Amino acid sequence: MRQFQEVRRRPRGSAAIIVMACMLFYSFPAYGETAEGLLTSEEVRENIYCSAMITDSVYLLAGDRGRMYRSEDGGKLWETMDSGVRVPLFSMSFPDAQNGWICGKAGLILYSSDAGKTWQPQQKVVERHLFSISFGDAQHGCAIGDWGAVVVTSDGGKTWKDATLEEDVNLYGVCLTGSGLGHMVGEFGRIFRTEDGGLTWTEITSPAEQTMFCLSRNNDSWFAAGLDGVIMVSFDNGQNWERLDTGITESLYGIQVRGNEGWAVGDVGTVLTTTDGGHSWRHVEVPVKKRLYWIGTSSLSKGSGNSGFGAGANGLYVGIEEGKLIW
Repeated sequence: MRQFQEVRRRPRGSAAIIVMACMLFYSFPAYGETAEGLLTSEEVRENIYCSAMITDSVYLLAGDRGRMYRSEDGGKLWETMDSGVRVPLFSMSFPDAQNGWICGKAGLILYSSDAGKTWQPQQKVVERHLFSISFGDAQHGCAIGDWGAVVVTSDGGKTWKDATLEEDVNLYGVCLTGSGLGHMVGEFGRIFRTEDGGLTWTEITSPAEQTMFCLSRNNDSWFAAGLDGVIMVSFDNGQNWERLDTGITESLYGIQVRGNEGWAVGDVGTVLTTTDGGHSWRHVEVPVKKRLYWIGTSSLSKGSGNSGFGAGANGLYVGIEEGKLIW
């Protein structure tokens, strides 16, 4: 489920990766879309791969075929935005309420200076798919992806530098801080650390062998999640990592924590929640019909883990209000 690249000569892995691969090459019809006007969340029927809660009321979704939707009322109504492209959009990052970046297929990077209303392409320095992008502030960012692809910027994306790893390893999640500290995760549970904004990387010991699809941080705590329901955490700013027992085997595609509250989402409508800062996770029951779809992304308010939303296959949308799921 979700997106990503062709598995290429890698027989090891779950059916989740195979379905992800298909997203790059096949389009799905959009329903309920009008040339003008607003859509309800039920009328958004595109596969959603990434999201951002820009403010407590301004939300953004993006995914298959370059489709993008923006809400200014906390997710009740959505406007279809023009991304200017027709390829999958995999990840987005908004370090502040105005400046945002999105990465996608074949090295694509888009930039918005107006809270996601309009988008412009930036310099392309690699042709490999970019699956994750992160900005520590409005100047310093990093995007990573297929075949060890890494690109970095220190001027808000005016120029990008190719910092691709020498080895062939698929990278799926990156998170960068304003100080230049960052981590990235990928296949076979591998974890890499940078202290210079992504220009150079050092591999550190990982407690898991499962591929990790997502990565996030909450102050000095870092969280990664992926195949077989595995969650890896670090509570010392990424120096040491441990594997947590989640009690599930479904793949996880998004994880976010704010304060003590957090959420992880994934295959067949899987949702986990934490109320102790990510030290332990509890499975949340979801409606039977929602288990037909994967949830590929989640976004939380910058101030609280009790407010946010998740989205995924065929436009599946779930709100998070006062720590409860609103379907």
